[in-house]
Amino acid sequence: MKPLKLTMSAFGPFAGKQVLDFTELGGRSFFLIHGPTGSGKTTILDAMCFALYGDTSGAEREGRQMRSDHAGPEVPTEIIFDFSVGTEVYRIKRNPEQERLKKLGTGTTSMPAGATLWKHTGAAGAADEGTVLASGWRKVNEAVEKLLGFKSSQFRQVVLLPQGQFRKLLTADSRERQAILETLFQTELYRRIEEFLKESANLLKKEIERLAEQKKWVLQEAGVNSPDELAERHAARRKQLHDITKEAAAARKQVKTAREQLAAGEQAREKLREKKDAEENLARLAAKTPEIEALRSSLAAARRAAALQDAESSWQKMQVALTNASGYLEAKKKAREAAVRVKDRAEKQLAAEKKKEAEREAAAGEVTLLAALTGKVHGLDESRRSAASARKQAETAEAALNRARQLLAGTRESLEKTTRKRDAAAAEAARTEALETACREAEKIRAQRQALETARAEQDQMLTGRKKCARRLQQAENNYVQAREALSRLQEAWYRGQAATLARTLAEGLPCPVCGSTTHPAPAGSREKIPSQPELKKSQQALLNLESARDKAREELGRADADLAAINSKVSGLEQELGEKAQTPLAELETAVLQARKQMTAARRAGEKASALTAELKTLKTKEQTADQQVAGGIKKLQDATAAAEAALAVVQERESALEPELRDPSALQKALFRARQKRDRLQTAYEQARKTAAEANQELAGALSAEKAARETLETAGKQAAEGEASFRRRLEDAGFKDFQAYEAAKRSPEEIKQLEQISTKFGEDLSAAGDRLKRAAMAASGLVEPDLENLGRALKDAENARDRSLERETLLKSQVEQEDGWLRTLGTLHGTLQEKEHRYAVLGSLSEVTAGKNKYGLTFQRFVLGALLDDVTAAATERLKLMSRGRYHLQRTLERSRANAAGGLELEVFDNYTGAARSVKTLSGGETFLASLSLALGLADVVQSYSGGIHLETVFVDEGFGSLDPESLDFALRALIDLQKNGRLVGIISHVPELKEQIDARLEVQPTERGSTAGFVLP
Repeated sequence: MKPLKLTMSAFGPFAGKQVLDFTELGGRSFFLIHGPTGSGKTTILDAMCFALYGDTSGAEREGRQMRSDHAGPEVPTEIIFDFSVGTEVYRIKRNPEQERLKKLGTGTTSMPAGATLWKHTGAAGAADEGTVLASGWRKVNEAVEKLLGFKSSQFRQVVLLPQGQFRKLLTADSRERQAILETLFQTELYRRIEEFLKESANLLKKEIERLAEQKKWVLQEAGVNSPDELAERHAARRKQLHDITKEAAAARKQVKTAREQLAAGEQAREKLREKKDAEENLARLAAKTPEIEALRSSLAAARRAAALQDAESSWQKMQVALTNASGYLEAKKKAREAAVRVKDRAEKQLAAEKKKEAEREAAAGEVTLLAALTGKVHGLDESRRSAASARKQAETAEAALNRARQLLAGTRESLEKTTRKRDAAAAEAARTEALETACREAEKIRAQRQALETARAEQDQMLTGRKKCARRLQQAENNYVQAREALSRLQEAWYRGQAATLARTLAEGLPCPVCGSTTHPAPAGSREKIPSQPELKKSQQALLNLESARDKAREELGRADADLAAINSKVSGLEQELGEKAQTPLAELETAVLQARKQMTAARRAGEKASALTAELKTLKTKEQTADQQVAGGIKKLQDATAAAEAALAVVQERESALEPELRDPSALQKALFRARQKRDRLQTAYEQARKTAAEANQELAGALSAEKAARETLETAGKQAAEGEASFRRRLEDAGFKDFQAYEAAKRSPEEIKQLEQISTKFGEDLSAAGDRLKRAAMAASGLVEPDLENLGRALKDAENARDRSLERETLLKSQVEQEDGWLRTLGTLHGTLQEKEHRYAVLGSLSEVTAGKNKYGLTFQRFVLGALLDDVTAAATERLKLMSRGRYHLQRTLERSRANAAGGLELEVFDNYTGAARSVKTLSGGETFLASLSLALGLADVVQSYSGGIHLETVFVDEGFGSLDPESLDFALRALIDLQKNGRLVGIISHVPELKEQIDARLEVQPTERGSTAGFVLP
C-alpha cells in the first residue's frame, strides 16, 4: 500500500479541510513529519488508519472521538484517502457517527457512521469516484482486509508503526506472532494439512474401535471368548451334522416304504368298492327297462305324426287363404261405395268454384296496383332511416363529447392527487441511506452485545474452572508434601536400620568397615522395623507420580489462567466497543434493530412507491393530452352530425307528400300486398284443387270397381282349393294308422321332444352296455383280493413320519448352527484382516498426526514449523539491519524454548549479544535498543513478505517517534537503514522531535498549530 492523497475534514486538530498530496514528493521516498508536540503529527497516521479500518493508529481512540473541537457544526468530520496497491488505485471515504445541523429547521441531528470503497484506477479526475467495491462500515473493513492482506492490528505492526505500539511485534508471544505471520505469509494451507491429518487419524482410530467392537460383538453373539474356541465348537457340530444326516436318510427311506404299503392297501380297497358299485349300478338300470320300452312306443307314434305335419300345414294355409279372400271382398265393396260418395262431393265443389271467376280477376288487379307502390315506399323508408341514423350520430357525438370532458376533468384531478403522493413518498425515500446506516449500526451493536453476553457466560465458566484447577493444584501440593515427608522418614529409618545391621557384624579387634576403628564403644542399634528396599522404591515411585500430578495440575491452572485472561480481554474489548450499550438489555437492542429495520423498509418502499408514482404521473399526463384532443375532436364531430341530420329530415318530408298516409310505412304496404296476394292465391288454389279433386275421384271410382271384381274371383278359387286340401289330409291320416284327427293330435310331439326321447332311449342302451362292461372289469381287477387293514398301515406311516421329522428337525437345527458359525468365522476372518490393515495405517498416520499437531518436546506444530522457517528468514533480514544499527553487537534469532509449558513453541525470539557471548530475551533490551530491534524486525518482515507473497504489497512504512531514545551514533545508523530502504522504492515517513533529523532529511511534512486548528503541508528543497 502506498498513499497518494489524504483529505481530512474536521478531524483531530485540523478544523477545516486539509489536503495532503503525497505525489508532491515526486521521486523522493523518505520524508519527515515534523511539528510541535500536540500539533497533529500522529493525527495524520490516525487519519490513514481510520480511513482504512475505522480505528486510529494507536487503537486507543474511536473515530467519533476524533472530531475537531475547532470545527463548526456545519463542517462534517470525514476522511477521503486515495492509495495504490501495486498498479491499482483505490479511494476510500469514511465518516464517524456525529451530530450535524438539521437540513430543515434548527438544531442538530445524529448523523450515522458511513464508509465507501471505490476502485479509482483510470478515473477521469477527482470528481469521478470510480467503481464502488463495498459500502457500509463492516463491508468496507472486510474489503480492505482482503485487499491489503492483514487486519488493523497487523497493519500497525508491519506498515504503520505507531508511537509506543510498533515494538509489540518484537515482544509479542508465540501465539500473537503466529497470528501475524499466518496472515502475512498465508500459511493457512499448512494448518489445513494439520487438521486433515488429525481428522483422518481420528476417523481411522474410530474405525479401528468400531471394528474391534464389532469383533467383540460377534464373539459375544457366538458365546465364545476367542475365534479358536469358536472353530473347535464348529468342527464338533459339523461331525454331529454328518451323523444326523445319515439318520435322517434312513428315516426318509422307512417313510417311503410305509407310504407304499398304505397306498397298496388303499388301491385294494378301491378295487373291491368298484366291483360292488358296478353290480349295484347294473341292477338299477335293468329295473328301468319297462319304462324305456313305453317311451320308445311313444317315440314311434310321434315320428309318424311328424311325417303328416306338411299335409296339415298345407290344409291350414288353404283355410286361412279362404278366410282372407272373403274379408278382402267385403273391404273392396266398402271402398267402391266410398269412392262413389267422394266423386259426388268433388263435382259439386268444382261447380261452386267456377262461379267465382270475377272475384279471382279483381284480386289479381289489386295485387298489381299495390306492387307498383313498393319502390316509392322503400325510398321513403330509406330516407327515414338515414334521418334517424344522422340524428343518432349527432346524439352519439354529443355523448362522446360529454365523456371526453368528464375524462379530462378526472384525469386532471388524478394528476394533482398523484403529484402530492409522489412528493410525499420522495421525501420519505430521501431518508433511506441514513436509515440503512442506522439499521446496520443497530445490528452491529446487537451482535456485539450478544457476543458480550456469550463471552460473559464463558468468563463465568472459565472462572469456575480456574477455581477447580486451583483446588486440584492445592490438593496435589498437599499430597506431594505428605508423600515427600513420608519418604524422608522411610529413608531415615532405612539408614538407621543399615547402621544397626552393620553394628551387629562388628567384633572387638576387627576394623569397622565405615570408620576403620578396631574399638567399638557405642555400636548403633534400632528397635523400629527396618523398611525394605522394595518399600523404599515404591514410596519413591509414589512421590514421582504425585510430583507429576502436581506439575500437571500446575499446567492446567496455567492454561486456565491463560484462557481466563483471553476471555477477560475479549469481554473488556467488547465492553469498550459497546460503551454504555454494554449494560443495555438485549431485548431493548433487539427492539431497536426491529424499529430500525421497520423504518428502513418503510423508506425503501416509499422509494419504490415514488418511482411507481412518477411513472403513473407520466401516464396521466399522456392521458390528459389525449383527453384534451378528444374534446376538440368531439366538438367538430357534433357540428357535422347536426348538419347531416337536418338535411336528411328535409328529404323525408318531400317523399311523404307523394304517398297516402296509410301506405307510407313499408310494413303496412307489405301487409296490404300480402293480404291481396293471399286472397288471389286462395281463390286460384281453391279452383285448381276442386278441379283436381274431381278428376282424382273419377279415377278412384274406376279402380274400386275393378278391385271388387278381382276379389270375387279370388274368393271362388280359394274355396275350391280348401275343399281339395281337406280331403287329401284325411286320406293320409288313415294311411299313417290314425283312426281320427284326435288320435293324431295326441301323438304329436315337438322336434325338441322327439330329440329328447331319442337321446333318453339311446343313452339307456349305452349305459346298460357300459354297466355290464364295468362289472366285468371290476370283477377281474378284484379277483383274489381281500379287505386290507388300513388303520394299522396308516399308524405305521405316521410313526415313520414322526421319526423322520425328529431327525429332520435336528438336522435343520445343526445346519443352521453350522451355517451361522460359518458366517461368524468368515466375519471374524475379514475383521481380523481389516483390523491389521487399519492398525498398520494408524501406526503411521496417528504418529504423523501427533507430530504435526505439536505433540513433541518443543510443542511445534506443522504450521508453526513452516512459520518458524519463515521467521528465520525474517530474523536474518532483520539482523542485517540490526547489526548496522547496533554497530555489530546484536543479532536477532529464533529459539525453540517456550516461555511457559503450555505456550505455543517455535516462534519465540531472543537476541544474541556479541559483547557477552550469550543469548537473552528481547524483553531485556533497553528502550533505545528495543526501538532499533523493533524497527529492524518490522523492516525485515516487510522484505521477506514482499519476496514471498505476490498478493501483499508492503510499499510504505511509517515510524512514529522512538528516535529520541537513540544516541547520535545509533540515530545515524538507523537513518542509514531507512535510507537504504527507500532506495528500493519504498516510501518511508517518520515522525520525530529530534532536531538532527530535520537537518538531515530535506523533504518534510510540516504541521503548524494555530488558534483555530492546525495546518499541514509539504516543504521540499
